[in-house]
Amino acid sequence: MSPATVPHDLRAAVRVRPADAAWAFAFRAGLAVAVPLVVLIASGHTAWAGVATFGAFTALYGRDEPYRRRAVIVAFSAAGLVASVVMGTLAALAPHPEIVGVAVIALIGGAATLLCNRYRVGPPAGLMFAFAAAVASALPATASSVPRNAALTAAAAAVAWLIVMSGALVAPDAPRRLAVARALRAAAALHTAPAGPPGLQARQQAALAVDRAWRAVAAGRWAAAGASAGPGDELRAEEILVAHAENELSGVHGRSAEVAAELRALAARVGPRGPIPRLRATPAENARIAERRLGASLLRDLPTPGPGTPRRPLWPAAARVAFGALIAGAAAGVLVHVTGLSHPYWAAVSAVAVLQTASLRLSTQKAIQRAGGTIVGLLLAGLVVSIPGGPWMMVAGIVLLQVVAELLVIRNYGLAMLAITPLALLVGELGHQTPPLDLIGDRLVQTVLGSLLGLAAALLVRNRAANRYLAEAVTAVEIGTDALRRDPADPMLEARRLALLVATLREAYDVAAGEPGLQPEITARVLEAEKSARDSLAVLTHPNKAA
Repeated sequence: MSPATVPHDLRAAVRVRPADAAWAFAFRAGLAVAVPLVVLIASGHTAWAGVATFGAFTALYGRDEPYRRRAVIVAFSAAGLVASVVMGTLAALAPHPEIVGVAVIALIGGAATLLCNRYRVGPPAGLMFAFAAAVASALPATASSVPRNAALTAAAAAVAWLIVMSGALVAPDAPRRLAVARALRAAAALHTAPAGPPGLQARQQAALAVDRAWRAVAAGRWAAAGASAGPGDELRAEEILVAHAENELSGVHGRSAEVAAELRALAARVGPRGPIPRLRATPAENARIAERRLGASLLRDLPTPGPGTPRRPLWPAAARVAFGALIAGAAAGVLVHVTGLSHPYWAAVSAVAVLQTASLRLSTQKAIQRAGGTIVGLLLAGLVVSIPGGPWMMVAGIVLLQVVAELLVIRNYGLAMLAITPLALLVGELGHQTPPLDLIGDRLVQTVLGSLLGLAAALLVRNRAANRYLAEAVTAVEIGTDALRRDPADPMLEARRLALLVATLREAYDVAAGEPGLQPEITARVLEAEKSARDSLAVLTHPNKAA
């Protein structure tokens, strides 16, 4: 079978992406899980270890974010995980915990998805909150379990927060430098980008990488401005590197193989610490840097969105998660009574996992990855859960699998499921064990069921507003650009509005690109509208370009 005959979603689901800076994050995630497990098992409280693990999952949030933003994201994620465990424990005390548990999973999955999308939290988004509530609802509980589980989760989350933030002591600039290196690599990749719609999407992805780098450098400049001796020279060097990447994105150098090789070589020299490559900025790059500084300062003080600003369609994503979890949990509950299967919450959690994406296309790919990865992962799980050695062997397995999962998840979610599947089984079985064959059979049926029903929810609860939202966003940017060019009475106010509209446009495209019906010409229009807007903003810093 030739690649051209393989469905696009299947090819995307099996594609293995390159990864960088994975080891440090994976090690921290493993350490965050290890500390509470070792303490609790050594003190003879093995039955409490599973609950504490969910506090440790706080370490999975804020990946690659600058440390200031990471501190906030991880802290709020910790609070959300504590709340999820408490709600799950309360569900376990209800007269019909299976029914109430599914409703709680749906509620938490939908609410967490809404909040994570609203505040751009990033992976694993709402999944871990739903998983925490699901397992807590399935554990035996008494009234005293509520404060105890809350305290265990909070203590483990506090340890995870300290571990996650420890990198700031060693390499405080690492997240920013990583964003710069990724922008250089993304621009270099355009040399081999195909023609047509795939090439336009590659340009859009490179534009997103460049924009993330500019935002990271801007955050570093704001932080340095408040310090007595900020690293101004390093930030200037980073700005020149990002401007160099953006020039390639704009086609200034003709996207030659030589320039692509130069960009990759520069990216390789941008490490988490140490010296950074120093280039001499061209006049065009200096102009771009000034424009981007202005844009960052405008976005830092955003005006209140007016009636012409498109609104993000957040509710469809949250609604499809809640709906998918409900129908998957209900179907699993029926199976429990008909076939005798247990762990019905797995189906609801699988539906939530499949739906932690911005679009139908990505949900389809994740359903393929989750179902396929689980089937293969269960073969490994059968070996893992059968290994003798008691709770200490389980702890070693959980920590190892956590590290492996984090190393693989940024490359391919399906590959990560090879580790996530036995990891989830071990976490759920800490302190109370189920026969391995029953456990594996339940997991297989529930995961496939949940993935299919989650995909059905994505089909039924379509984000039909995505394409309309994108069209409104493009039009708003075009109108805002024209307004700024007409010499308005308050140019800075119009510039702030336009900067907000450009940020809104970029986000709208991310969502609409994965929904059916996006035409290739809209991608070209998005790129052109964003370029025109940036050219107009540049006039404010370089008036001689107005002609």
